[in-house]
Amino acid sequence: MADKDLGNEIENIEQSVDSLKNKEFKLFGIKMTPMTVTAAFAGVGSIIGMLYGGFVMYQKVEGIASIDPGAIFAELEKTNTRLDGINKSLDDMKLDIKRAEDTADDAYRYVKDVNKDMNDELRAFRKDVKEIEKDFEGKLQKALNNPLSEM
Repeated sequence: MADKDLGNEIENIEQSVDSLKNKEFKLFGIKMTPMTVTAAFAGVGSIIGMLYGGFVMYQKVEGIASIDPGAIFAELEKTNTRLDGINKSLDDMKLDIKRAEDTADDAYRYVKDVNKDMNDELRAFRKDVKEIEKDFEGKLQKALNNPLSEM
């Protein structure tokens, strides 16, 4: 039974829509159909939308026209001057770092050379001490082996 009621309602809606298609009425002395009214409403809405878009665009163009290019270029020049100063400072820092690295390398080489020289001298000293020790032991042994020494 609910299906019959729903079917009847759908048929009633379809008949109402069909009857609206064929209906004509007069508005401001002009014969119109619902389709004509809808098209007129869409046309008027489009025209209003275009007028609003044109107004907004006009405001944007006016805003752009009021920009002072001289002020922009002045700010860019200030920024470029600051960047040049920063670049010069960075170049100076790079040179300072390079000099510090060179100084550290030189100090490392100097310490390495001094260490090598000290090791060479220490080896020579040990060699001399061993020679003196051998010479002393030889003389001591000779003195002990001598029957006249009374030791």
